[in-house]
Amino acid sequence: ADVAAALSGAVGAMSGPLHGGAPSRVLGMIEEIERTGDATAYVKQALDRGERLMGFGHRVYRAEDPRARVLRRTARELAAPRFEVAEALEKAALEELHNRRPDRVLATNVEFWAAIVLDFAEVPAHMFTSMFTCARTAGWSAHILEQKRT
Repeated sequence: ADVAAALSGAVGAMSGPLHGGAPSRVLGMIEEIERTGDATAYVKQALDRGERLMGFGHRVYRAEDPRARVLRRTARELAAPRFEVAEALEKAALEELHNRRPDRVLATNVEFWAAIVLDFAEVPAHMFTSMFTCARTAGWSAHILEQKRT
């Protein structure tokens, strides 16, 4: 495929709810926990309903996504207003996911803490996917050019 088609495919892949759309759904979970004040109950009820917890698990990383670690630290250093709620959600989710599936590692991924940092930067949730896409365009372009050379 030519460069434009390859970039178009990459953008299309980001448009789904499980990847590019995950950060805005993380923010939705945070907002619900702010409303109820109980991260543990939220996690258990969501999993009991068969819902996915956005921001956990990764197709490549079988441990915590190293980018999540950097963004968690960034959110803490920025004193992001939703940091404590996010931290409570992360703790409750990791514990419950481990209890329910001890054979499967579902650790925090980049989308979880990206939502908190983007929210702190006052990026509207409906623009999170666009921000993720823009941030990845240079890398995608480099991969495409590399493939064209080989």
